[in-house]
Amino acid sequence: MRQALCAADRPRSLFSWLDRSKAPRLLVELAASGEPITHERLDAFPVTHATHYARELLVTAGVLPLRDEYLERQPVWVEQLLATAPEHHRKTAAPFAHWFLLRRLRQVHHRRGGKRVQGGTESILRSRLRRTLELLTWLDQQGITLSEFRQPDLDRWLDEGTSTRQNIRAFIVWASKHNLIGDLKVPLPGRAHPVTFIEDAERVAQLRRCIDDEGLPLWVRVAGALMLLFGLQGSRVLQLTKDDIVDDGTSLQIDLSGRRLHLPPKLAHLVRRLRDQSATRWRLNQLADTRPWLMPGQSPTRPLRVEYLSLKFREYGFNGLGGRNTARLALAANLPASVLADLTGTSVDNAVRWSNFAKRDWTDYVAARKRDTRN
Repeated sequence: MRQALCAADRPRSLFSWLDRSKAPRLLVELAASGEPITHERLDAFPVTHATHYARELLVTAGVLPLRDEYLERQPVWVEQLLATAPEHHRKTAAPFAHWFLLRRLRQVHHRRGGKRVQGGTESILRSRLRRTLELLTWLDQQGITLSEFRQPDLDRWLDEGTSTRQNIRAFIVWASKHNLIGDLKVPLPGRAHPVTFIEDAERVAQLRRCIDDEGLPLWVRVAGALMLLFGLQGSRVLQLTKDDIVDDGTSLQIDLSGRRLHLPPKLAHLVRRLRDQSATRWRLNQLADTRPWLMPGQSPTRPLRVEYLSLKFREYGFNGLGGRNTARLALAANLPASVLADLTGTSVDNAVRWSNFAKRDWTDYVAARKRDTRN
């Protein structure tokens, strides 16, 4: 850690950080005890920004091994939320949280080859547990036990709340499987078609900006080009690492979970520049055990967040969702679903939905856009 701090690019900023931040005090407390510094010791501290930052510094310096903090943070959050619930609610909600929600989350993590769990997956897990505790509280207020819970009661609870109550479906399925309730059903929401698009000429103009405009940050240009050209999701782009770049010196490909995406020469040049660029806050120790993110965040132990990508897109005048949808729709109109899935890294089922949507609605969409232009 001392070597990593001494290698900081801006010593003045380092002294300011040492003087004002709570993270250095936490590091001093860890070192003063004389005990080995482990993730488990840090887990015992309150979950604060200083704790997260101290952990990232220790990982960056190679003191601690890299782990998926989004994954490891969930059991702590689950225990904290369950601690606020009555005892009789915890007896029902705790097994559901530990043996279904967290178990499913770890399975997703394993299928992704250890790559970071998406923030959306984390949000769904938390919403499912919150809705479970809300339902148990409502049942108490209505004087209804789980064994007495019936479909009309469930329908009434769903109707009285917001659409997030649909996330109770996971608990209903789990509770029914374990004979805690009868055979209840939560209606599936209709799958909405994408509605945000841009004109194809605008997409091409934005793509040219990404390729040619040296005034834009390099990572914005690369992320924008991949979304506008191949219809990739922003979250998927931010998960790319330097190891996903396959470069033989002549052509360059991006490995999307085993699928190779060939890049045109100009975009390949930008990706090479981004790969070779050292834009981290700290000049890292060579022994640092960090994942080599193509677009690292403030700390090199994690990539940029999707929210920051969206903010920068708006700042520079890009319509990220509209551009991505328009690119994917254009590809779906001209490619078989299996090829679309391989090209974009999406599932075959999702590619089929896009292909069906393009065949059914593309003509109507173009006609509607022309009418809007004339009006």
